[in-house]
Amino acid sequence: MPQSLRLTLAATAGLLFLALIGATGVGVDVPAPGQVVHSSATSRLAADDVPNVLVFLTDDMRKDDLSYLPNVRNLLAKQGMTFTQAQSPHPLCCPARAELMTGQYAQNNGVHHNSGKYGGWQAFDPSSTIATWAQDAGYATALHGKHLNHFDPDAPADDGWTNFDILLEPATDYENFTFFDGDSYSDDYVTTRLDERTVSDIDTWAGRRPFMIWANHVAPHIWFPASAKGDGDGDRGGRNPPAESTYAQAFTGLTPKAFSAPSFNEADMRDKESIVRGRAKLKPSALKRLNLARIRSLLSVDEAVAHAVAALETSGELDNTYIVFTSDNGYAVGEHRYTGKDRLSDEILDIPLVVRGPGISAGTRSDRPVSLVDLTTTLAQLMSLTPTLTTDGETFAPTLRDPAVPGYRDTMLIQTGAKEPSARFPGWAYRGVLSQRYAYGRRINNGPTDGFLYDHHKDPYELKNLLTNERYSAVRRELERRYRELADCAGSECNRDFGPLPQPGK
Repeated sequence: MPQSLRLTLAATAGLLFLALIGATGVGVDVPAPGQVVHSSATSRLAADDVPNVLVFLTDDMRKDDLSYLPNVRNLLAKQGMTFTQAQSPHPLCCPARAELMTGQYAQNNGVHHNSGKYGGWQAFDPSSTIATWAQDAGYATALHGKHLNHFDPDAPADDGWTNFDILLEPATDYENFTFFDGDSYSDDYVTTRLDERTVSDIDTWAGRRPFMIWANHVAPHIWFPASAKGDGDGDRGGRNPPAESTYAQAFTGLTPKAFSAPSFNEADMRDKESIVRGRAKLKPSALKRLNLARIRSLLSVDEAVAHAVAALETSGELDNTYIVFTSDNGYAVGEHRYTGKDRLSDEILDIPLVVRGPGISAGTRSDRPVSLVDLTTTLAQLMSLTPTLTTDGETFAPTLRDPAVPGYRDTMLIQTGAKEPSARFPGWAYRGVLSQRYAYGRRINNGPTDGFLYDHHKDPYELKNLLTNERYSAVRRELERRYRELADCAGSECNRDFGPLPQPGK
């Protein structure tokens, strides 16, 4: 592994950030939720002062996996801001990526699942995304790696991308893979190639024009070799991800962090929602192997981060670049007897989110609840873009400058989709809301008691489902009301301060 670089931000970078967000103090000139603001200061910026953006997106990475990635910790977290309460509000590959491209929830962007009538690339409209907004503003843009499932290889490149460099399916084969431009590799390693192609764009565009690069890595997703049956929609039938040879022996004997959680192989599942209530306990030995393979695959992404930072420093662009590291969703490794994603439990909703860039103080942390939908709105503001659709996110640009700046929203919409078109609410499975204290959701095509309500103040591991507990009936009713208010929200409607929740009864 290359030696970690220890870099510091230039003192003048903070001035750029202040100009970009047009804010001089807490609560001053903060835009309304979902709104992108363009100040006169921003419009007068010289072309070479426009910030670059580099996004690293992993696939199925847990928040606690960050502790194993030294380059991300040293080069990004120690030099930028870590968000401790970042969420993937629709925790599945395609819906999460569609949120990131549009800044919209699935009820507005149309992508509810990975496949089916309401899923995959076929449900996605690429005509207005952060790529088209950036390209319209003069940015060079690149999308490397994973895209939405079921992309038609005969289709033209999606709008907005100067370099549309996606992996063709199966996009979860680490060793044998093909890019959109026809480059094909056998007995290779996909992270290495994505690393090279990302650095190549940095070298090409640095100093010439502002750029926005998305490096969508495969790791640590389950491995579906090209020879495997199925389309890779889920995790069943896949293999543990292979490690690059450099990291094949790393962390031998590692015990998953999930094993220490009371929710691991939860003892009593009788209060859980119907779809998981009868699940058998999982084998720790198999989960230990899975976890180790996942971490080893992420070490190559960690190395790619170091290479990109070095390329930015060499080119003189580091201090003028926002670098984001995050994941499309979290992942369960045996919590509640479950392995995978696409459920609304804490370890699946939680994602890593680290941002380094101009005006962000080194080594800062924020416990403000933010989401992938918010990230798109925030980047659009920092880049002074003009979205051609209504984004649903709440910008957290002021918090990047000052971690004490809170958000306005107190309740976040969370949901999962379905492939089946015949249900009462077609395209939906679980829908609900998340607040600072509670997680609430229900399977909306089933009865009102098929769901969950957890009090995170008293039960952070979500062991006791309070959905039918009479003491929490007023809380449940209010959370259901908030869900109904947010279910079809768009724009600023999605970011509301509902006020205090009722206290549980005695």
